Amino acid sequence: MKKNALKGLLGVLLSLLMHGAGAADKKPNVVIFLIDDMGWKNLGCFGAELYETPNIDRLCAEGIRFSQAYTSAAICAPARASLLSGMHPMRFGMWNHLHYITPGTKVLPQFLKENGYQTWHVGKWHMGNPKEKTLPADMGFEKSAGASIAFGPGSYFWPFGCDPDTGKPLKARMSVPDMCKVGKKGDQLTELLTDQIEAMFKARDPNRPFYLNFWPYSVHSGQETSPELKEKYQRKIDAMGLTPTYRIDEKTGAKLLTSETNPVFAGMVETLDVQIGRVIRMVKEAGEYDNTLFIFYSDNGCTTQNVPCVPLNGGKNSTYEAGVRVPAFIMWKGHVRPGSEYAKPVYICDLFDTVLDAAGIEQPDREDDGISLMPIFNGQSLPPRQFVWYFPDERAWWAQRPNAAIYDERSGMKYISFFNGDADEMYDLRNDLAEAHNVASEYPELGADLKKKTRAFLNQYYKTTKAPPKRYADGVETFLTTD
Repeated sequence: MKKNALKGLLGVLLSLLMHGAGAADKKPNVVIFLIDDMGWKNLGCFGAELYETPNIDRLCAEGIRFSQAYTSAAICAPARASLLSGMHPMRFGMWNHLHYITPGTKVLPQFLKENGYQTWHVGKWHMGNPKEKTLPADMGFEKSAGASIAFGPGSYFWPFGCDPDTGKPLKARMSVPDMCKVGKKGDQLTELLTDQIEAMFKARDPNRPFYLNFWPYSVHSGQETSPELKEKYQRKIDAMGLTPTYRIDEKTGAKLLTSETNPVFAGMVETLDVQIGRVIRMVKEAGEYDNTLFIFYSDNGCTTQNVPCVPLNGGKNSTYEAGVRVPAFIMWKGHVRPGSEYAKPVYICDLFDTVLDAAGIEQPDREDDGISLMPIFNGQSLPPRQFVWYFPDERAWWAQRPNAAIYDERSGMKYISFFNGDADEMYDLRNDLAEAHNVASEYPELGADLKKKTRAFLNQYYKTTKAPPKRYADGVETFLTTD
C-alpha cells in the first residue's frame, strides 16, 4: 500500500478523535516484547496448562488478545526486520537467518528518535552486522545491550558462549560478548538483560517518552534452565500425570511433540515471565504505566520436536500454522478494552504502522506491508488481506518442505505451493486449524487463483532475493515462470 502524507495526516486525526486532543500533548511510551521462538500455545493466556506466566497473563488480560497473529517469516531475522520496517522481508531479499536488512533502511526507532523519544534496545538483534552498519546503534537506538549478529546465546548462563577469560566469542553467531563482559559466574542471560533495562530506566530523562525493545534470546533452542526450576516442573508434570505424546508427519517423518512435558522449556518460560514482570514494575514505578503502549509478539513459531503447539501443524521454519501463527497482544490503558479479543488476522508488519500512529507521527511516504491496528482499538475491523510466506528450504525435523504459502482472509483458505515436486495443498483454516484435510482438489479454481497470486507476489522481489538452496533452485524457478 502507498504511504503518503495524506494517509499520515488521517492517522493522526483518527488518533485525536479516538483519544482526545490531550493524547497529542503527551506521546505514549512504547515497550515491545519480542520473544524468540515462542509458539502460539506457550502462554497461560493462550491455553497452556503447564507453564506459569502470571505476569504476561495479567498484562494480556488488561489488553486485547490477537488469536490469529501472523509473522512475516517462519524464522527470526526476516521477521525482526519486518517489525521495525513495516515491510515484507523479501523487500530486503531476506528469507533465512543468515540474511540482513538493507543498509540505509529507515526503521521505527529512527522515526521515534526524531520525534523526541529515548530509544533503547535490549537483547537479540540478529538482523544486521557491523560491516554494513546495521546494528542497533546504527539504526536509531541511543542505547543497546546484548545485541549482535548472534541468533542464540551459546548458553543461557554465563559466559554466554564466550571464553570466560577473554570474553571473546567461541562462535560468533552463538555468543553474547557484551553480556559476558558485564556478567559473572552463575548469571542467567534473561535476568542480566533485564538488569540493563533497569539501568536505562534509572538514567532516563523523565521529560521525554521512551521506546524500549526487550527482545530476549529466550525461548530459542539450546534451552536451559536452573536445576531448581527443572525439578519444579518435573514434579508438576508427574503430579499432572503427563507423559510425552507425539504425532508423526506423514511427508517428512518428523516426530512432533504434542504434550507439555518439557521441564526445561517450562523453566525457561517462567524465567522469561518473571523478567517481563520486572520490566512492567519498572514502568509502574516510573509512573508511566497508564501512558505506555505494550506490545507482545513472537518472531516465529516454536521448535516442535521438543515444544508442543497443538492443534497447529508444523513448527519453526515451517509455513504451516505452527511456524507462522504466534501469540500476540497489545495493552494500552484507556485505549484498549481490557479482556478483549480480535479473532481476525493481524500481521507483524502492522506494528510499525501502529506505533507511529499511536505516537502521532506521520507515516513515511513509501511502500510498506502493514496497516495500523488503531481502528481495532475502537471496535472496528481491518480490511481483508492476503499474506504470503516464502521458505525455499527443507527443515524435515519441523515438518517443513521447500514452499511458498498464501493465506486469503476472504475465503479463509491457505494454499501451499511446494518446490520439491510434492503436490500442492490447500486448507480451510476456519474449519481445519490443524491443516489436516487437504481440500485442493475440492476448490480447483480458487486454488489456481491463490497460486497465481503467490507467484505474482514472489516475482516482485525474487530477482533481488537471496538465492534458494541449489537443490531446490530449479523448483523455485519453475514455479515462478509457469503460467
